[in-house]
Amino acid sequence: MGHQQLYWSHPRKFGQGSRSCPVCSNPHGLIRKYGLNMCRQCCRCLD
Repeated sequence: MGHQQLYWSHPRKFGQGSRSCPVCSNPHGLIRKYGLNMCRQCCRCLD
């Protein structure tokens, strides 16, 4: 079992890994300001 698989094995209810982008399901670089709730890559596509 790899580190990444072991690290994400239990569910997250709070913290950085709890939310993910609804468009691409990416948990990294999430922008929650002003209720955007999208990752920065998807926010760039909106421009």
